[in-house]
Amino acid sequence: MRAYTISKLADDAGVSPHVVRDYELRGLLCPCRCSPNGYRIYDDQVLRRLQFVLAGKAAGISLTALAELCPAMDNSDAKAVEQSLSNITKTLEQHEQAIGDFRHSLSGCVNSPSRSSATKTR
Repeated sequence: MRAYTISKLADDAGVSPHVVRDYELRGLLCPCRCSPNGYRIYDDQVLRRLQFVLAGKAAGISLTALAELCPAMDNSDAKAVEQSLSNITKTLEQHEQAIGDFRHSLSGCVNSPSRSSATKTR
């Protein structure tokens, strides 16, 4: 098992230690133990969880939604996991629809003459 200090965990995940502390307070992460001098120690499983949370956040999932899912997974609460996944799936579908709509709008911008070109020809 690889052991991480908060700084090393944050560095390996590409975030600041402040983010790790914030996620810990939200219940997304939990140190596996504390050293005799009081330092929180994390393992590879926590690094994977942090990467999972960061990927969810990058996909537009709120930290609140992830804070519901992570403890449910930790507690093997199948009903809560199922509900959280259902909510997250709905959010992802809404984001996908919004992205599709925006791409369609962008293609309209590319395929039509720009406003400035129309103004110049007058």
